[in-house]
Amino acid sequence: MRLTTGLVVIALSVSFGLIVLSPIDRLFRLFLVLPIYIGLLAVLEGSMSFCVLHARKGTYDMHEPMGFASSKSASLGRVESHDWKRLDRRKALGMHSEALAGAILVAVLLALA
Repeated sequence: MRLTTGLVVIALSVSFGLIVLSPIDRLFRLFLVLPIYIGLLAVLEGSMSFCVLHARKGTYDMHEPMGFASSKSASLGRVESHDWKRLDRRKALGMHSEALAGAILVAVLLALA
């Protein structure tokens, strides 16, 4: 679900940048960094089966019935080990960094197109 959502958000953002913002100043296309970042983060979460919100909260959920990190899930668990929490947060930070770098790259390419 996250993978598909992320791909759709990225496709819509790139299409919006190429079609709607093409007659406007190219710098406005740089504002697409945020939706592209969100889309790339969703793609990374879906492809790695890892939720950055759960990593921040120190929780995990092997079956999220709502499709997103929620405290209402019956299968929600807490990560007890401090080492595992640290590793989860490190992985989440890496995913944020990759998504941001990719979003900046795509937005700059759109601005140059």
